[in-house]
Amino acid sequence: MKQETISIDEMTYLLDEYDIQEYGEAVFSDDPKAQNGKFRSARSMIPFESLDKRAQDFEWALYGDDPDSENGRKMANAFVLNFQKFRRAGKGLYLHSSTKGTGKTYLSYCLANEVMARYDVNVKFTSVLEYLDLTKKGYSSAADKEEKDGIMRATVLILDDIGVEVSKEWVNTTLYQLINYRYANKLITIFTSNYPLEQLKVDDRIKDRINFMCLPLHIPEVSIRAMETDRENSKFIREVFETK
Repeated sequence: MKQETISIDEMTYLLDEYDIQEYGEAVFSDDPKAQNGKFRSARSMIPFESLDKRAQDFEWALYGDDPDSENGRKMANAFVLNFQKFRRAGKGLYLHSSTKGTGKTYLSYCLANEVMARYDVNVKFTSVLEYLDLTKKGYSSAADKEEKDGIMRATVLILDDIGVEVSKEWVNTTLYQLINYRYANKLITIFTSNYPLEQLKVDDRIKDRINFMCLPLHIPEVSIRAMETDRENSKFIREVFETK
């Protein structure tokens, strides 16, 4: 960990800088006056390369004329434009598609960044496996407990890849505690999954909570990641074999 000071609007803040595995360096400030803007974004744990992505950056046109594309676009727009209604109702989104690489997680970033910028709300991102791993540590340090509490109480939580975890009693108990807390307190959760809700292999109590908490948004079964990979590879081949 490194520490430094930074001045914003004639105020000086002490920053703690951590090198977080798979995320790179993240900067945190404990001063409540600094918990907005770039500080709020950094604390969200959304990967750095996606922190500047907004709703308009999500390219629905890549899905072609798939009817789910238009339905998804309308639902995503409604979530952003009517966010305060979603917030009062405690309603989030359940983004799902069976095909990998369709953009579920990327869409969750875009939507979370958009509402974070428009409404100045607290956002957290974690995968289910990362949250379970954090829980297994038993909160051995104050930092672990703070991280777990931040995830549980975030105004908007992205819970990525639900359904990839092994179905065990302690897993179901841990997930239920998190999801039930957010359900009871009307906190917005955006889930991403490779499974439609009815096929999710979790405790029925969890599925019931998610069904009440979220509106389903089916992402078209088109691998945007594969399309982008092909595009980048083609571009690289042209550059490599280009003759001058």
